[in-house]
Amino acid sequence: MQYKIILVLLLTGVISSCSSLNFWSNESDEDLTTPAKLLPFTGDYSIDIAWKKSFKGSDDLGAFKPAFYSGQIIVADSSGDIISINPETGMINWQKALGRNLSAGVAAGFGRLVVSDVDGFVISLDMESQEILWEQNIGGEVLARAIVDAALVVVKNSVGELVALDAMTGEKKWTFRSQLPALTVRGTGEPIIKDGIVFSTFDNGRLGAFQLNTGFFLWDGPISFVSGSSELENLLDADSSPVAFNQLIFAVNYQGNLTAFDTAQKRPVWNAKASSFHSPVVGNGMIMVIQDNGSILSFSSGNLQPSWTSEEYLFRELSNGVLLNNTMMVGDLEGYLHVMNPLTGKTVGRKKVSRNPIKSIVTFGDLAYIVDQDSNLVAISL
Repeated sequence: MQYKIILVLLLTGVISSCSSLNFWSNESDEDLTTPAKLLPFTGDYSIDIAWKKSFKGSDDLGAFKPAFYSGQIIVADSSGDIISINPETGMINWQKALGRNLSAGVAAGFGRLVVSDVDGFVISLDMESQEILWEQNIGGEVLARAIVDAALVVVKNSVGELVALDAMTGEKKWTFRSQLPALTVRGTGEPIIKDGIVFSTFDNGRLGAFQLNTGFFLWDGPISFVSGSSELENLLDADSSPVAFNQLIFAVNYQGNLTAFDTAQKRPVWNAKASSFHSPVVGNGMIMVIQDNGSILSFSSGNLQPSWTSEEYLFRELSNGVLLNNTMMVGDLEGYLHVMNPLTGKTVGRKKVSRNPIKSIVTFGDLAYIVDQDSNLVAISL
């Protein structure tokens, strides 16, 4: 099962849970969360495996997504290796061994690579020489990839801080610390940058907006509100990246909502009940949410009205969704890749591409790249 670690800040100890966060269960509860059996489908999408590569370590949280830069796919694994690969052929261009355990995947941009280790160090390397330029400890484990700008590197750590570092020197330029709730889920949501503003979700279930250059706090708003009577019921972590669409920023949280924030009005303007650890999938005129129980919700991006709902993959521990060639693709706990029509929610293709749970999918050009729990990378074409 997909395990996420709950940090108990006011208590001692660590609680482990599956993606549906059923902390305590009996035999009858297990029956309710049995993965749905795969159903026959009608479709003519052929899924082809272009190449496969295996790397070291594991990726239980889906934190080690690859990056794309200057015609290369860059991969980092938990053992500390960074590898450049030809995205079309899978041939290795170069490999760098850092000799330290990493906590998140690599970010790339402006001639730099940025990774983070389990001790809270953010490390910048020169893209051409792969030599370390600087490293900076930011006081907490980093589980999400950094965002690399021309002047700044922005990272979010496990103690609720958003930190901006000078891209040339690693010097801390500004820090924002959110209010961390008693219980949080270890999440991999990256901040995003849009029009000189950093947007980030936080473990208290809020979205914040900050001026990139200065860190000046501009505004924030709730993705959803606390409504339960216990700490578990009030677990509202927003553990995925927000998504920009025109003037709106979409964000989703656990046991909460999919919420649209208007960047001009600086406030939430629409929401729908949802519970997810994955970023919304926006495109093809639709907004889709892969929920933590495996159901999928969809809304029209034009009027935000509900469209279709799928329960075909309940409790199959779905990965994030991506769009490719007018389809949406998701992976599951058995290593199946499912191809769906984003306008109808119907399955139009399926293939078992791994023996392990699929943890993340990214796209580049005409290919999708799948990372499984054992750090295998699979390139897929439709």
